[in-house]
Amino acid sequence: MKHQDVKSILNSHNIKATRQRVEIYKVLQNSQQCLSADEILQLLKTQNLNIDLATVYRNLELFVQNGIAVKSTINRKHFFEIKKSSHHHYFVCIKCNAKAEIVDCKINLIEEELNKMNFKILDHNLEVYGICDKCCGREE
Repeated sequence: MKHQDVKSILNSHNIKATRQRVEIYKVLQNSQQCLSADEILQLLKTQNLNIDLATVYRNLELFVQNGIAVKSTINRKHFFEIKKSSHHHYFVCIKCNAKAEIVDCKINLIEEELNKMNFKILDHNLEVYGICDKCCGREE
């Protein structure tokens, strides 16, 4: 994604497009999975960007507050990604912490049952824990 395109996206969400914000956005946009602030910081450091963890956190929270990123809690740790049109969940490997997106959420089936009992879902979070293919052969 071009630098100018990212600036336009940030500006359209009333976020001043500083160099640090543009680079954080690009890291999120280029990732195939959600990332922790620490992971984002490490990727930014490989680009020789002078930034600290507190700045990364502040900007990620700004992105979330302005609707361009979402924050997920997986195994009690926060992860961030660019907001997609639909919600999604993750499988987490308990050995290597690899994350894989669960594409087809069946929350609508649960919601129908809860509606019958006069409950309304406001939010939900689903984490599935197990062992990924790569770790299956590595028993300790």
